[in-house]
Amino acid sequence: MGVLACTKCKVEYEGTLDNFPPNKKTNSKLDSWCRTCRRKYRKQYRKPPDGIQKEEWHKFDEIKNCIICGTETMLVTDHCHTTLKVRGKLCTNCNLGLGHFKDDPILLEFARLYLLNYDETQESSTELEEYLQRHG
Repeated sequence: MGVLACTKCKVEYEGTLDNFPPNKKTNSKLDSWCRTCRRKYRKQYRKPPDGIQKEEWHKFDEIKNCIICGTETMLVTDHCHTTLKVRGKLCTNCNLGLGHFKDDPILLEFARLYLLNYDETQESSTELEEYLQRHG
């Protein structure tokens, strides 16, 4: 795509998703601010979802790694949508993964057993059959 200049910091970067967040409303489909400027702005002005105290929302700001997989990139503050309890920092992939499983530990356990059952490197386990019998 060529070189794009961030309209906030005026630094020029290669016009890629590595350097600019996506934005469907622009011709280039990239944000006009670089990722660094956008991240600083969001961190400064972000508000917790309704019902969550600001102090609770920001108590995990110093965490630099995803609690599940350990990655350092694209961290978000995870919270329970039912209780509004802040749980910690997750990378976007792990946060979306939990959401796809509806934050349901039983579904996640079934997914774990499913993967273990069909893992060619592991011996076949009866854990999946036992789980299915218990949870139908």
